[in-house]
Amino acid sequence: MLDLPPPAPSIEFVLASRGYSKGLAQTDGVQALIRGEVELGALSVAAQWKNVDSSGANGEAQGRIGAGGNVGGFALEAGVGYKLLTGLPSSADEDTVEFTGSASRAFGPFEPRIALTFSFDDLGATRQSLYAEAGAALRVAPHTRLSVYVGRRARSGGDDYTAFGAGIAQQIGEHIIAELRYHDSARSALGDAYEARAVAALRLRF
Repeated sequence: MLDLPPPAPSIEFVLASRGYSKGLAQTDGVQALIRGEVELGALSVAAQWKNVDSSGANGEAQGRIGAGGNVGGFALEAGVGYKLLTGLPSSADEDTVEFTGSASRAFGPFEPRIALTFSFDDLGATRQSLYAEAGAALRVAPHTRLSVYVGRRARSGGDDYTAFGAGIAQQIGEHIIAELRYHDSARSALGDAYEARAVAALRLRF
């Protein structure tokens, strides 16, 4: 029989002063997210929901299957997820399938990372979409990390843009992380979602 490791379940709650995804704002105000995950060795299954204001929806649900491992010192991850917008008219394009992949490698306290997210038919009016992000994190203290990122999104049926940002994350005890991040894009003239913003967030993971 297949000898699988024992499941390792976890649950995460995130409360942010504004929601962000792929470098763009998703909410006009506070975003709350709940995420459950079960790991089976290198495999993982997760489900989450968060409130959104973009695309005329009131929420976004997602289910995801992923796999990860270490090859030649690189931490590799790949996954596929199904996303569904809630609160939309029945005629709207409310769902999509996303493919993700990432690679990172730690050099002492410094860890660069690259990640790709691709969809053949993204949510709303957007069709094919590719978001590529490069970033790095630096552990400056045992429980403190600084990070930066630059992302580029190319899509059909929507505007292309470049996003960038930086942040600091502080571990508080065993289960809490407090974050402060700055987000901006090179196309702020396109509207509020593209403009510069400082975002505070609190993560609880059990």
